[in-house]
Amino acid sequence: MKRKELRAVVIGSILFVGVSLGMAVAQMSPGAATETEKGKVAIARIWHGRTKADKANEYYAYLKEAGIQKIQAIPGNLGVQVLRRTTKEVTEFTVISYWNSLDAIRQFAGQDIEKTHNLPRDAEFLLELEPTVAHHEVVLNEWKR
Repeated sequence: MKRKELRAVVIGSILFVGVSLGMAVAQMSPGAATETEKGKVAIARIWHGRTKADKANEYYAYLKEAGIQKIQAIPGNLGVQVLRRTTKEVTEFTVISYWNSLDAIRQFAGQDIEKTHNLPRDAEFLLELEPTVAHHEVVLNEWKR
């Protein structure tokens, strides 16, 4: 499977599974996103990066400290998921952060929310710096605990 196809499958699977937003989604501010029959939705911001497998643990620790903790502290952030996949010599990370509005994302990413917000040491770890991220509207969240 080609990298683009694999990424599409991963993103599709992530959006299908969703995240356990429950109460956070129900408490979003009015007009933050469109409404569905079951309530309000969220915005998922999806970033992807690849590192050498032997640097994966070190990068993950750095990612949590320098990136995830900061994201979680921003008003409007509803939660974060980090997915990890190792094949042969490469480890891929996919970070999905959930937000109650595009304005909340701008507090983290700046005005151009499609541009990747690289961490200071990303170039040291990542095999390439992807220029953009993807945003998707979460229209269903049915994750069973």
